[in-house]
Amino acid sequence: MTIENCSVTSGCYMRHLCTMFLADNWLWMVLPVAICGVLAIFIDVRFIIVAMMILFIMLPMVLALLYFYYGFSPEARWSIMEKTAHVNDNGIALQFTDERMKKHVIPRDDVLSIIEKNDALLIMLRGKRYTCLMIPASVVNPNITQVLRQLVAQTH
Repeated sequence: MTIENCSVTSGCYMRHLCTMFLADNWLWMVLPVAICGVLAIFIDVRFIIVAMMILFIMLPMVLALLYFYYGFSPEARWSIMEKTAHVNDNGIALQFTDERMKKHVIPRDDVLSIIEKNDALLIMLRGKRYTCLMIPASVVNPNITQVLRQLVAQTH
């Protein structure tokens, strides 16, 4: 199977990445703010200032670290750069239109799962927790999804 000339925008990539991160870690984001809110009600009103510092300074810094940790990864580059992907039993071969980018083959053992979203297909890869290759949903047909699912099934 071949997927011709596809790429996602960097905004789409980071939106899906932040959504996955916040879905897994929302409790750790909300809990300190809620604790400060309760302390502000029962102990001292100044804890509202601490809650606002957490909300408006610390949480954006966490998202900035997420951006630098995952946004500059090779997988992010692979998703954002325009490419042609060849899916076969050995894995996914990526051929980039920009000659500065090398060809890359993702072995089938590195493909962990497939997540379908409205605007993209996320191919979760071995490595860091949120490592994935994104393919826009506009170029994905049911045959490609089926081949990718078979690739995952063969691996696991």
